[in-house]
Amino acid sequence: ELFSDVFTDAANRRGASVEHPQRGSDLFGEVRLTFEEAISGAERRLRINRLVVCEACDGSGRRKAVESRCGYCMGVGNTKWRRGHMVFSKSCQFCGGTGQRQDQPCLTCRESGIGSLDEDITIQVPAGVKDGARLRIESKGNAGRFGGEPGDLYITTEVGKHRFFNRDGDDLRLDLPIAIHEAALGADIDVPTFNGVVSLRIPAGTQSGQRFFLKSYGVPSPRTGKRGDLVVSVNVVLPPIADERSKELLRKFGKINSSNVRKDLFEE
Repeated sequence: ELFSDVFTDAANRRGASVEHPQRGSDLFGEVRLTFEEAISGAERRLRINRLVVCEACDGSGRRKAVESRCGYCMGVGNTKWRRGHMVFSKSCQFCGGTGQRQDQPCLTCRESGIGSLDEDITIQVPAGVKDGARLRIESKGNAGRFGGEPGDLYITTEVGKHRFFNRDGDDLRLDLPIAIHEAALGADIDVPTFNGVVSLRIPAGTQSGQRFFLKSYGVPSPRTGKRGDLVVSVNVVLPPIADERSKELLRKFGKINSSNVRKDLFEE
């Protein structure tokens, strides 16, 4: 038991001296995008606060100083203590037995080796990014300890809604109103897209709910750059009928085209 304190103290010092590299923690944030920005891509400038390696001491927590006498062992290089009639001695843990100190605590980081930094960064949001997507900005997280790698910054996207476009994967969907005469006789209809206005041929006899595909007018894939399609669903809109002439024309139209459009409901 007489030597137990000596061995325990030595073992603790050996274990404490082993400082394994520790990766820094990740940081998380979010950016808001309009529907148009998510389709075409955007640039965002963000201010983040993160932990960085202290520049004053290069992360060591100690700063080089003019060599001076060690204040812990008073320049002797070892420390002594008595146990009963026996006197024990060990090398000074602060100066390594030299009796001289060549460094001093870093007051900038208070010996932690880590400082705080407010940093402005610019991130590029790729075209075609989805709502809720997570972007990784490498090495923009908190600094690591004992030479460990810094963490990463993860940005989650929040994409707003559009007035008439809806997204389905890399496809876009559009409900397109058409007049009754356009559906019956056929027409060339202007369709808005994110690449300008495109003419769509509506064939005669088009029914409400019928779908048309405009190839490669959808969303670009962030991985491949290949665009999806624009899926156009037509909606036949009956105009308000207020004048007698229009009503009479519709009555004549009904007599000429007198087929029962509901006959399938009653067939067994």
